[in-house]
Amino acid sequence: MGATGAGLAAADDPTPPGKGFDETGRDDPNAIEVFVIGARAGINDNRNEERFTKYEFFVNYTLPWVWRSRSGWILAPKIDLTAAALHAAGTTGFLGSLGPALTVTRQGARLTVEGGISPAYLGEDIYGHEDLSGHIQFLTHGAVTIRIIQSLRIGYEFQHISNADIQQPNPGLNMHNVQIAYSFW
Repeated sequence: MGATGAGLAAADDPTPPGKGFDETGRDDPNAIEVFVIGARAGINDNRNEERFTKYEFFVNYTLPWVWRSRSGWILAPKIDLTAAALHAAGTTGFLGSLGPALTVTRQGARLTVEGGISPAYLGEDIYGHEDLSGHIQFLTHGAVTIRIIQSLRIGYEFQHISNADIQQPNPGLNMHNVQIAYSFW
């Protein structure tokens, strides 16, 4: 196994042992972003009876098991924490989640792709005529971001919020978000 993760042989890992977080890489464009904070704002698609808006703050922490291939691909597992205000039909409720995510990028690339799934808590589950059925939800997401400058990223994120059929009805909620994020190495 490689020094930075399971599944890659040491010969496939160009990163010296202990450099999975690029401790010396603040000015290195190939450094892994360890701690990221950011904000998102979004609206839902037209599948729901009500029009939803969401304003969210998030924190990502990259776990120490970063996989690097000889060809330059990087897979980095993260913990994703979100806190949001979800609003529709005169009602505003809290939406929070905590769970794993996986980032995929290529060494030196400005583009990053991320996906994840998290259990979520919904403070309000009824918004006007829309019943999201329960406070326990699951949030899945996929995002594409681009690095503008060394520590600043902007991007698009798609989120699906659903109770996974543990209660009925289960209309789900699809959110289209724009995001801005700042990374601390």
